Amino acid sequence: MPRILSIWLPQLPLDRRVRQGDTRLSGTFAITAEERNAWRVTHANGAALKAGVKPGQALADARAICPDLLTEPSDPVREELLLRALWRWADALSPRVSLDPPDGLLLDIGGCAHLFGGELEMGRETLTRLSDLQVQARIGIADTKGGAQALARFGAETVNIAAAGTLRQALADLPIAALALPEKLVSELARAGLSTVAQLQGQASAELARRFGLQLTRTLDHALGRAPDPVTPKAADPVYAARMTLPEPIGFVEDLEQVLQRLADQVCARLEADQCGARQFRLTVRCVDTGDHPLAIGFARPCSDPAALLRQFAHPLSQLEIEYGADWFRLCAEHVEPIRLKQTSFGDEAKRADDRLVLIETLGNRIGFDHVRVFRAKDSHVPEHEFEQVEAVQAEPHWPAAPRVRPIRLFTPPEYVEVETPGRPPKAFKWRRMAFLSETAQGPERITPRWFRDEDLRTRDYWKVQTREGRRLWLLNYPGEATEDWYVAGEFA
Repeated sequence: MPRILSIWLPQLPLDRRVRQGDTRLSGTFAITAEERNAWRVTHANGAALKAGVKPGQALADARAICPDLLTEPSDPVREELLLRALWRWADALSPRVSLDPPDGLLLDIGGCAHLFGGELEMGRETLTRLSDLQVQARIGIADTKGGAQALARFGAETVNIAAAGTLRQALADLPIAALALPEKLVSELARAGLSTVAQLQGQASAELARRFGLQLTRTLDHALGRAPDPVTPKAADPVYAARMTLPEPIGFVEDLEQVLQRLADQVCARLEADQCGARQFRLTVRCVDTGDHPLAIGFARPCSDPAALLRQFAHPLSQLEIEYGADWFRLCAEHVEPIRLKQTSFGDEAKRADDRLVLIETLGNRIGFDHVRVFRAKDSHVPEHEFEQVEAVQAEPHWPAAPRVRPIRLFTPPEYVEVETPGRPPKAFKWRRMAFLSETAQGPERITPRWFRDEDLRTRDYWKVQTREGRRLWLLNYPGEATEDWYVAGEFA
């Protein structure tokens, strides 16, 4: 008969910040998340709990009870990364480990417990090791996954064990919520007068399924062992990395590049074999006197080309100060993605696209990818809202054809012009201390404001004016105003 150990991590978001040394945890602190159209407290530290803050409480109520409460929104991505790190760590306890998201692990310890002196000793050893990692936990051990989870979350002790064959009695006094059922179903059962697992055990399965659905009976069967529900381990994600240790330290850039070349060949060969590429690579250089120096580069698309790695690492390596040499190196591929094969294109267009990506990568590695920005077209009839700035790595390489003729340069706000000869548009005017005479004009193009936005609500008239001096300007005025002022809104190529 299998034996399952459930590790519940009730304060995982707070534990992540404890491990980071967050000083805010010395006072009242809580983690919040948006639930049921409101911000609510999901986790609170000891000081906040003593002040009256409770998980599930609305954030406004929590701050009314504890005005000094500090909060931070939950970060599911980083919390999942910590959980996955603990999942790999749990291999030291059992070879069969699976995730129990968002805050738990499941281990099949059949044949493992005697290595720790028994199940109770194994549970205590697990708690001790997690405590050393500054992670709080509760343990449940039973014949089934559902039973172990229920004991870990609702048991009276930090290590709760249901001996083999006694699971039915061990779960009898626990509330129905221990079966991890949806809140709506738990409420329906409570209205029917069912509040403990023992009361469910005394009901006929057919009657429960008819009144409350198959999910209830299926969950109950899994928890009591009437239906199989084994721990299904998942293989850890592959790590694309290579390292090298040298017998003697090196310090010349040429020698560093040769080491990087060998590491890049190994890592990229593995990536290509799996038809993958990485958007970021991290090189760790360990100097004999100053320790580790991490160097990171990024790419605008998944990359598995060693030559591209050498090209982008050239600048960080040249800036690395090595006085007494380095003798340990490690190259790791991060943010790995599958490479989607595309039909090979020929001609200047493909070369321009590649050159564009190389430029983005080079600039991004020098000044940061968030500072390399381009314009992207938006669907709007208001000129200043027909484009937006985005990071270059997120933008398409082509600009779609505009449905309306627009100047290549837009002035925001429009610049005032001095009218010398009135007209519509003016026949002579001065702009930026330069005099212009209108030769031809097209317009007006009338644009009404977006009434649903908090912005200028005046109607606009735009004119495309070809001046005798050669410049083509986009003139603007506001019809219906008391004074007929004119502005230059843009300039055509």
